Amino acid sequence: MRKILIADDERIERKGIRSLLERKDYNLEILEAGNGKEALEIARRQKPDILLSDIKMSFMTGLELMEKVRQFDPDMAIIIFSGYSDFEYARQAIQNGVMGYVLKPVNPVEFYDVIDKTIVALDERQQTEVLMQKNQDFMEQYFLQKFLNTGRQEIMDEAMETLDVSWWEEIRQMVLMKTATDFFEDYTKDFEADLSEELKIPFHYLNLSATSSLLLFDGKVNVDYSVLGQHIHGFMKDNMNTECYVAVSSILTSGIHMAEGYQELELLMENRFYKSDEWVYMPDTNWEGKDNYDMVVDLLEKMENDVRLRDISHLRKHFRKFAGQKQQGGKFSHIFVKFSCSNIVKEMYKDMNFSSDKCADAIEKLYQCGTVQEIIDILEQNIQLYEDTMFSGQSSARSDVEKVKSYIYEHYADELSVEILGKGVYLSPGYMSYIFKKETGEGLTHFIREFRLEKAKELLRATNKKIVQICKETGFTNASYFCKSFREYYGCSPEKFRKTAGSGEEIE
Repeated sequence: MRKILIADDERIERKGIRSLLERKDYNLEILEAGNGKEALEIARRQKPDILLSDIKMSFMTGLELMEKVRQFDPDMAIIIFSGYSDFEYARQAIQNGVMGYVLKPVNPVEFYDVIDKTIVALDERQQTEVLMQKNQDFMEQYFLQKFLNTGRQEIMDEAMETLDVSWWEEIRQMVLMKTATDFFEDYTKDFEADLSEELKIPFHYLNLSATSSLLLFDGKVNVDYSVLGQHIHGFMKDNMNTECYVAVSSILTSGIHMAEGYQELELLMENRFYKSDEWVYMPDTNWEGKDNYDMVVDLLEKMENDVRLRDISHLRKHFRKFAGQKQQGGKFSHIFVKFSCSNIVKEMYKDMNFSSDKCADAIEKLYQCGTVQEIIDILEQNIQLYEDTMFSGQSSARSDVEKVKSYIYEHYADELSVEILGKGVYLSPGYMSYIFKKETGEGLTHFIREFRLEKAKELLRATNKKIVQICKETGFTNASYFCKSFREYYGCSPEKFRKTAGSGEEIE
């Protein structure tokens, strides 16, 4: 509901104007002021959308009132009243930016005409502001997604030059949400608003795909992020009726490191492939409160499991953590460490299809080690051999990636979660995600979304199919989500792209 302030020192005039306004269904809250000074105080306090002011008033004229109002609210719509003898004042007021004037005595037809035009102008201004804000939001999302996926400084620089994204530099913590279904595509309400109402703390929101969204927090937000992660999981399960995994990044020293934080989140999120009983993943949470010995035992077990799952990313991470324990001055059995490392080596050599003799030689070198550092060096050499053999150059990894791509090309119109895709190509989700990112430089979810949008662009250019039909044929289940994704990726709506492509213009 908009507010309108009637400023006139004649009570009868004010009541007459109020009566005229109330006869029409303008949906206005009507305020009154008996002189210019009172009108100025009400305008400051109530911030009306429209000011109806007589030119001649006690304490302050209408022209003086207008000048003072413009100092704190340059956008307020102002309409003045004047008699024929005051027409010169009225003309001066019009030149200073009033939206219209009404001659006294007031003619209802002329009065309604001025009010109608003013309300239309306010509606158009509001629509323009909303559109500009939407364009700002779309461009922010476009640049932020590009920066998160590439980490290129020039993208951040371009965003800073083009938009007001100074808040990027203040980001200190990131939270990744991943749902088991296409929740973010199917949800018909404003999820960001609903989550904000639930959490009651400020955050920036970025939808990444039908199954994932990112929350970004600045340094002013002081919460326990482990508790926050559990809160988000519970909210999604109880209120949204969907299972949701949550990953929390390490603290960022600057927003410049958001891309590294995002990579960390993706790595943490891969825990869901082999930790089905956990829903919230945080850096090093599994080792908090454990002494040095327990931590080493835990890490060695995790490394052995990583090899079974071909999860080289976590294998490297857990190895670095294990190697770092030497600097902690821990006391643990060399024999136990050698035994555990030999099991890890056996799993790697088994997966590489190496001969039993080569495996025996590697294990013998382990048992000949006299220090923990020698054990660490031998294990690192074998991990490097494992990675080179399984995932580098012309290995089977490249063939596996092509197999994954082929499956996507053939089934892009179907539901395609990482889990479904893994079953389709007979690869574990963790291994598949790792080799795909390593070979192509981008995540699977991002690749699928990008390919679907490219197919949609082809259909828009080459066919007359309806947007809803193209949406379904390219794997999107929600038309509004499809249009939003298309605009974020290409910078224009599907309708505008079709018209522009048809005219032969280039769209970047």
